Amino acid sequence: MSQNQDLLNQLSQLLSWKKSKSFYAAKLNISESEVEELLKELKGDKEEENVEVTQKVNVEKGTLESTRESVFDPKTVEQLAKLHKIDLSKYKISNYWSKLKSNGKFTSSVFATLKKASNDYTPEDFAKFLKTWEPNIGYDFYYHEVGGELEKEEVDVELNIADFHLAKKTFQGDTLETKEFDYYRTVNSLISKITASYKIKKLVFPISNDFFHTDNVHNQTTAGTPQDVTAWYDEEYEKGFDILANAINFLVSQCEEMEVILVQGNHDKAKGFYVAHALEVFFKGYKKIKWQRQAARVKHTVVGNTFIGYHHGNACKLDGLPILFATSPESAKDFGNATYREVHTGDKHHYMAKEVTGSGVRIQQVPSLSGHDRYHVDNGFINQIRAALAFVYHPTQGKIAEFESRI
Repeated sequence: MSQNQDLLNQLSQLLSWKKSKSFYAAKLNISESEVEELLKELKGDKEEENVEVTQKVNVEKGTLESTRESVFDPKTVEQLAKLHKIDLSKYKISNYWSKLKSNGKFTSSVFATLKKASNDYTPEDFAKFLKTWEPNIGYDFYYHEVGGELEKEEVDVELNIADFHLAKKTFQGDTLETKEFDYYRTVNSLISKITASYKIKKLVFPISNDFFHTDNVHNQTTAGTPQDVTAWYDEEYEKGFDILANAINFLVSQCEEMEVILVQGNHDKAKGFYVAHALEVFFKGYKKIKWQRQAARVKHTVVGNTFIGYHHGNACKLDGLPILFATSPESAKDFGNATYREVHTGDKHHYMAKEVTGSGVRIQQVPSLSGHDRYHVDNGFINQIRAALAFVYHPTQGKIAEFESRI
């Protein structure tokens, strides 16, 4: 966008005369090429005015989500606010994503939050308090500094978005586009929370785990159960590949090494394998990424001195999973050598964490970002908190933090 708004306004008024570019150039004391650039920008602004803006406002939470198409790639907060018609006096833009489409235009999504009232306790108020504060205890706290800032602890992280069910037809009215925005916002939210306090060494990213809602051309699950959908099988697959590829491309930039693990679900066992294979081929040149995409129901990894086993959680007794990993030839050695042991599942769409009595193994059932469909409403499986989780692991102390992002 041009920085000379005054020239744009003058040229807009002169256009009613219907004269030549040389006439406009003389009037504005600029070159004809500059007139051409201003005309393009005015044309772009008019096109933008006719494009529909899709916004979702949550009054209770004080949030605003907006998605729209544009002929240019917005780079600044001011450009985003103008494009998405967001009043910066009321809202603060927290996150945004922008992507070039095949038609040459850009799709951008924005997440904004209401600004706090002026009488709230502000960071400036806290800074004033710190200037006069003195400790009244008998010992001091020590910390390390690097380059004048607190040194961030190096940790391993698992980012787990389970049971996404991309093309599921929900009572919340989800579409492929709104689901895509939810996924990107969740990834960005979790990573922002972690990197504010920690430096990520290894990042584990389980994929599939019912990421897709259907598995074949008949819009059925792996077992053949028909599903209500918002898109055909091919649309869901292509959009799903796009989402995961963008997410991996972002996540690999946030860590020193990355491990992508295929966890096959009961909705998308075949489609999940196909997308994992396609992603590995797509990221073939990325030496930082390690892949586990074999067609097996269980997988595992080790972060620091913590063993993590993966199973979708369907058609099994959760309390029996620790013995499965302890005795399986593929995982027994790592299971035995670990100081801490966890098993991560999904499938049930709600949060649950428990320690299996007598084994010292914690089972973490990851919630889902997905809304309610006809099956869940008919069976009373409703009102679960829609969320995704990220876990932080210390090299020797096991899990030291858990972050959550909710819709």
